[in-house]
Amino acid sequence: MKQIIYKLLILIALGLLVILSFYSLMPNPEGFSAENKLGFSIEAANEHVKNISEKPHSIGTKAHSEVRNYIVQELQSLGVQVQTQKGYALNNEGVITVPENIIAKLSGNDPSSKNDLMIMTHYDSAVHSSFGASDAGSGVAVILETIRVFLKKEIQHKNNIIICFTDAEEVGLNGAELFVKEHPWANNIGLVLNFEARGSGGPSNTILETNSGNAKLIKAFSKANPEYPMATSLMYSVYKKLPNDTDATVLREQKNIPSFFFAFIDDHYDYHTANDTFKNLDQNSLAHQASYLTALMPYFANANLTELQSESESVYFNFPGIGMIHYGYAIIIPLLIIAWVFFLAICVYAIRKKIFTAFSLVKSIAWFLLILIASSLVTYFGYQLIYHQYPEYIENQHGFTSNGHYYIYAFVSISLAVVFLFYRAIYKGESLKRTLPAPIFIWLLINTIISIAFKGAAYFIWPLFFGLLNYFLVIKYNRPNLWLLLFFSIPAIFIFSPLIQFFPVGLGLKMLVVSSLFSVLLIGLLMPIFIHYRKIHWLGVLFIIVASISLLMAHHKAEFSNVNQKPNSLLYLLDADQEKAWWATYDHQLDKFNSPYFTEENEVIDSVIFHSKYNSRFTKQSKAEVKPITEATILVKEDSTFQQKATRKFSVKIAPQRKINRMEIFADQQVNFYNLKVNGLDQDYDKKKIFYQDRDSEKLLTYYAIDRDTLSLDFEIKKGEIFDLKIYEASNDLLENKNFNINERTQNMMPRPFVLNDAIITKQSLRLNAE
Repeated sequence: MKQIIYKLLILIALGLLVILSFYSLMPNPEGFSAENKLGFSIEAANEHVKNISEKPHSIGTKAHSEVRNYIVQELQSLGVQVQTQKGYALNNEGVITVPENIIAKLSGNDPSSKNDLMIMTHYDSAVHSSFGASDAGSGVAVILETIRVFLKKEIQHKNNIIICFTDAEEVGLNGAELFVKEHPWANNIGLVLNFEARGSGGPSNTILETNSGNAKLIKAFSKANPEYPMATSLMYSVYKKLPNDTDATVLREQKNIPSFFFAFIDDHYDYHTANDTFKNLDQNSLAHQASYLTALMPYFANANLTELQSESESVYFNFPGIGMIHYGYAIIIPLLIIAWVFFLAICVYAIRKKIFTAFSLVKSIAWFLLILIASSLVTYFGYQLIYHQYPEYIENQHGFTSNGHYYIYAFVSISLAVVFLFYRAIYKGESLKRTLPAPIFIWLLINTIISIAFKGAAYFIWPLFFGLLNYFLVIKYNRPNLWLLLFFSIPAIFIFSPLIQFFPVGLGLKMLVVSSLFSVLLIGLLMPIFIHYRKIHWLGVLFIIVASISLLMAHHKAEFSNVNQKPNSLLYLLDADQEKAWWATYDHQLDKFNSPYFTEENEVIDSVIFHSKYNSRFTKQSKAEVKPITEATILVKEDSTFQQKATRKFSVKIAPQRKINRMEIFADQQVNFYNLKVNGLDQDYDKKKIFYQDRDSEKLLTYYAIDRDTLSLDFEIKKGEIFDLKIYEASNDLLENKNFNINERTQNMMPRPFVLNDAIITKQSLRLNAE
């Protein structure tokens, strides 16, 4: 009986350690209440978030101006001199708009060249229905409250502190582009701290942006000593391979300014949606952002920021209770060699003691590989089956559904069940000691590959070292203390458990296979504990029960409801040249909101791809009544004085005659434009690709319109070219326009995010002849 209780307590402790590995990542928001020693008030920060996220406030809206005025007033109430920077900004993807940045400076007492610290976030919300509480109202709130505390405490700082709330981040990082290109303060910045969000909860990840090595940056970050650092060189390496950019990317690319940016990414289903509200903002996430800035701002405001760039790279990771651990790439291979030597020495010792033979070692490795493959295949095909069983999931563009966490629990549990049941079936009646080298060997192979091809994950070697120690203890002693084995398993639990959840949360449920692999590999490191459970298959049964409950919960929350709203879309498209009109949608499944506008014949007439994150196309179109929507006035002028024989020069002015939100220009993909200027701006020619040449689609330009401003295009085209310039104007007022009577969405619906939505679109064609 004592042995049963003993082993049961080990299992309970193991479960508690897994839970602790997640809860240790973020601070308790109560630590940032008004009475805390830092002086930071999370209550005050929440008031800022509430005020900023009262309405959707994408660029060009009335609410956008109201948010800007609020931020300016809050800064002025702190005694800070504020300026705004407004102007056209054209990015390298062909997106132009008129951002208005909010900028201020806290002057240092001993500023020097290239040594200003910049604190940054953006204040516009995603187009067009997001309230922007997390993305990035949370960043604005944390910065405003930290500045208040900083000034109240009269903290001395040598460096100037530049505060920049950028605009138009959501449409193309245009505010950062404007600041870098036109503001003189951009020339003296040594480091950027940028705050972001890609969801509404979870721990805030620290990512480095640098053109050089990370060694000095991470060393300085460690010295600043934020209390809950969530930073690993794995995330740094993954981020460098992804296409996602932030405002800080613009400063790195154009001014070689390094940065840290901080972003929480859980509850990803709220990202850019109408559910990005204050109610859904995780208070722990807000506190985590505050923990970074309250520690880093005083430190870097007094550091020599010119010394942060280096050629060398570091492996780094955080560990609860210890903080940041970092070391150079030079010791990756020596550590790997030590691990291999340690492993081989234990294996030789075990073979001499006749615990297993060389043949049984190879056999156990083969079986463990089979378990890895089996669990991965079960997860892959299992999720494919689920995805087809619930057709509503196709409406989710994030890749992570609102019940996604239940699928993580389910498929991780299924993977663990596969492990324990396979072990029972394969090694029934045999000593499980002989299985211990197999997962260690696989981990060594993984670390060998990592040390060559993906050095950012080289810290995986440390849990392996402790796994080797447990392996030795089991081989050396017949009945080692399970509490000791559990203690040496803590590094594996604390490092790998959060990663099991991170990949599907951050990159979508299609990454569940990665979670499955990590789960099996983690159990492999914990096998020195589990081999002491004679009826190991009961653990498999337990995890089947957990998986079943999780799948039932996921099923219960799969249907659209007031909490899990169905995203939908409806657009009206008027071809002014043909005097024809269509209803259009991006939905695969119609609902009560948009189904009245479509018939069985819903052929897509216009396959245009408007500017959006996922390059979405219309899924259905249906004929509609032509309404009196005013199209733009277009003026075309060919420069008759332009004598160059190979090309012809044109000027096109497009003047909106109604309040629009955006304008999109398309032209035949085969037509190359030369020396294109948009409202007097041209693209930087030091870029490898010029957006208007050698295009991979018909898209030429996207203009997010402000105040009915005219769009002017000056360009050259080759002599002999004849083509149509297609001009689409869109206003997000379909539901308010008096020409239409559109029913409101019910509580179990929300506007489809990421796409042009609730819009009235006019299409005009302009024939250009360069004969």
